Amino acid sequence: MRCPLCGQRSAAFNAATRKTSRRYYRCETCGFVALAPGQRPAYAAAKARYLLHDNDPDDEGYRNFMGGFVSDAILPYIAPGARVLDFGSGPRPALAALLASLGHPCDLYDPHFAKTRAWRRRLYEAIALHEVAEHLAAPGATLGILAARVAPGGVIAIRTRFLPERSQDFAEWWYRMDPTHVSFYEPRSLERFFSGRGFSLARLDNPDTIVFRKTGVL
Repeated sequence: MRCPLCGQRSAAFNAATRKTSRRYYRCETCGFVALAPGQRPAYAAAKARYLLHDNDPDDEGYRNFMGGFVSDAILPYIAPGARVLDFGSGPRPALAALLASLGHPCDLYDPHFAKTRAWRRRLYEAIALHEVAEHLAAPGATLGILAARVAPGGVIAIRTRFLPERSQDFAEWWYRMDPTHVSFYEPRSLERFFSGRGFSLARLDNPDTIVFRKTGVL
């Protein structure tokens, strides 16, 4: 199997436990881990699962969780009033609502809940993927499209739980138990990908946040 992120060779990565028999592949070059294609949830099943996610913009705990991402990974890198793309906005676009309250209009895209294509014709000072990258079945293709929509000097900000440092911990890792989580990254997986597209690392906050700034156009 070829790595869905960088296109290099991936090898079988055993993570079978008594709880699950899912099969994975790990890239021998960038470390990215993918769920076997035949085990990804169908479109309707994935949408039903997303509707169960408790991402309530009125919940104080969730607002604080998301607010930390906005204040650390987005606001320091954009000008007042800058328009942001909330990619993978979900059924209740809490991130967009928070940014709008701070004076930043947000465009939305979600393959299930906001299927607009207007964002493909625009450039953005910031594109945010908040708990989205783990759901991407074809991350290389999707992130490549998004990289082209970032304006020079702009950023792409990603929150997704990074892979455990020890491969033996992956089998019992809580984050992989969600059936819609099909893609898992090391920071170096994303650094390698974006550095080849004119971006530099702007911020890395373990265990789950990474920001890249577009420094040029290749």
